[in-house]
Amino acid sequence: MRKYATNATDRKTDAHLLRALHLLFNEIQKLKKAVLDSLPPEDVEPELRDTDFVKDTVGVSDRTLLRYQNLGLIEVYRRDKGGKKYFKLDDVLRLKRYLHP
Repeated sequence: MRKYATNATDRKTDAHLLRALHLLFNEIQKLKKAVLDSLPPEDVEPELRDTDFVKDTVGVSDRTLLRYQNLGLIEVYRRDKGGKKYFKLDDVLRLKRYLHP
């Protein structure tokens, strides 16, 4: 690519290219903002449910729930000081749909 335009035609072509790049950049910025605005905020705490809720909702035993955790089908999101497990509600519902389509 040349460093600078050598004649009027080249300068006009360069100006058109720069204008096109500027318009594309602006369009990309608008799309990026729209995508970011459509995502949920990161600082919102997810809805959490305890082990009993998960077992009742999904219809499994303690041992089966532990097996699903080991297989990676559902992850413990948080544990309290007493060791009680909490799962994200979205993960619980996803597991239920997976097991009972």
